[in-house]
Amino acid sequence: MKSKVKDYMTDRVVTVSPQDTIGRARNLMLERKIRRLVVVDEDNRVVGIITATDLAKALAKRGAPWRWRNPEDSLVDRFMTRNPVTIGPDEDIFEASKSMVKMKIGGLPVTKESRLIGILTETDITRFFAENVRGTYKVRDLMSDRYTVVSPNTSLKKVAKLITSDRGGRVLIVGVSEDYLGIITEGDVALWEPNLAKRYVLIPSRTGRISIDVKVKTARHLMRSIDVRLTAEEDAAKAARMMIEWNTSALPVFEGNELMGVIDKKGIVKGVANVSY
Repeated sequence: MKSKVKDYMTDRVVTVSPQDTIGRARNLMLERKIRRLVVVDEDNRVVGIITATDLAKALAKRGAPWRWRNPEDSLVDRFMTRNPVTIGPDEDIFEASKSMVKMKIGGLPVTKESRLIGILTETDITRFFAENVRGTYKVRDLMSDRYTVVSPNTSLKKVAKLITSDRGGRVLIVGVSEDYLGIITEGDVALWEPNLAKRYVLIPSRTGRISIDVKVKTARHLMRSIDVRLTAEEDAAKAARMMIEWNTSALPVFEGNELMGVIDKKGIVKGVANVSY
């Protein structure tokens, strides 16, 4: 089960410059359907990383609309994490997972001779888990209670604040009958912000894809309904495979119709980090 970083890393890395605007960075995330960009200098050396979570935090801190500076004009340099931890292509994927857990990060730029050649993300490790760590964990071993429940009418401003709070994580939408309706992650919120989103045509919604120009104000407009009923006793590798297939970073866990928790890619990475090999 020995695997190296280069076996699972993504080698086509989307990059930006520190002097690029947040509008361009966000546009790239939308176009490529990714949640993080590596920031490089003119010599392709890694100087930072910017994620959808960074954009969600920026959104959550904004005040009244009349006080907003046009966020499209803000520079990546202002929001990025500087001098991120990097890893080499021949490092062991288990050690890479341990580094991600220890540093509380979701991605490691991969460098060779100080130049960027790829990136290893939670998604890549989740794919590794689905293919190589079957039968090792049950969902209950890796699931978390790090989520918040809100109603469909909760404002997206509040959702953004909840996601970026200390509890953070995922926001699950529950109806008046306490029935699960959908989920919102930090990436969903980061790619919603109206002033930046007005030029983009479509966003995901519970019913499919809708025009971004509509007034998206509440959780019900942005939530994703994923028709999966994972139980705590199922193989966690099944959950990892479903996350890849459904292109989501988290899935709800149920006992019958009762919501028990969530399993997410962060939990999967912790599982890989703790595997004895």
